[in-house]
Amino acid sequence: MKKGKIMLSLLIVSCGFITACAQDKANESGQATDAELQTLEQTNASIHPYGGWYCPDNLRGFPPVNVVDLAKIPVVNGRMPTQEETRNGTSLMYFDPAEYPTAKPVDITLPKLAHYYSPQTRQTELVIVIQAVIVDADTVVGFRYLNGGNGTSWYNEVDFLTETEVSEIGSTPFVFLEAEIDASKETIWGVIASTDYAQSLGKRFGKEEFFDEPWTNDSHVRLNLDVPGEKARGYVMTLFGNLYLQIDYEMSGRQVVEKILVLENEDGSSKLQFAFGPYPDNYDSQKARWEKWLAEVKEVSEWK
Repeated sequence: MKKGKIMLSLLIVSCGFITACAQDKANESGQATDAELQTLEQTNASIHPYGGWYCPDNLRGFPPVNVVDLAKIPVVNGRMPTQEETRNGTSLMYFDPAEYPTAKPVDITLPKLAHYYSPQTRQTELVIVIQAVIVDADTVVGFRYLNGGNGTSWYNEVDFLTETEVSEIGSTPFVFLEAEIDASKETIWGVIASTDYAQSLGKRFGKEEFFDEPWTNDSHVRLNLDVPGEKARGYVMTLFGNLYLQIDYEMSGRQVVEKILVLENEDGSSKLQFAFGPYPDNYDSQKARWEKWLAEVKEVSEWK
């Protein structure tokens, strides 16, 4: 089987069977529009060319995970998943047995922590492999990012960690918060952009003007930083009609992520999802800090 055929199948699954990438797509077909895919490509978040997809924004279906809770992640072992299990987050890829009668699971016990080099963030990231499938001559894996979201790749692109390596990582607590806000994403962006957090991002990345501009569906910016002891790559963009910010930092060998997603509801209200960390040393204080920040964003947005 050719890789292109599998990739098409996976894309159909991601857009139709699970809420990966877009979560709440505006178009009735459930498929990303050409304009949305072009936006993804422009912001370096396009579907990668190795048979899978890249959905770091799917925080609702796949929130961040603490490594110490790895064994609690629901997975399917020893058989192919049902279609329902690809919808509820237990698995990612559904292979119709009538179309792919030879598809079978790889003989490994999941979940497993692995390293995966992401072409989008240009970092070797920690992922949790929750599915591995052999189809004819190809082997593909489905995974969830440790910091939230999901993706797929070819089997040889992931490097599984040993039990010793996993234990050496220790705890990886992320601050993951959600809030329903009775305001549009444009209003919420204006409030976020006025906070000390966003203003400091503008100065740090030399993008002050962007963080002072009103939000539109064409809003997008890349964020790049390379100074001694710290590298960062990120973007702020309209992703399938939603407002999305992601910044990946590498600080003296330590990886930290910041993700903010604002999904607008049909009634004009919005849901804000927030994933920052990990914070292995000061989780409680960081959580309290960001809870206060989110509460203020909600209060001011709804007041406006």
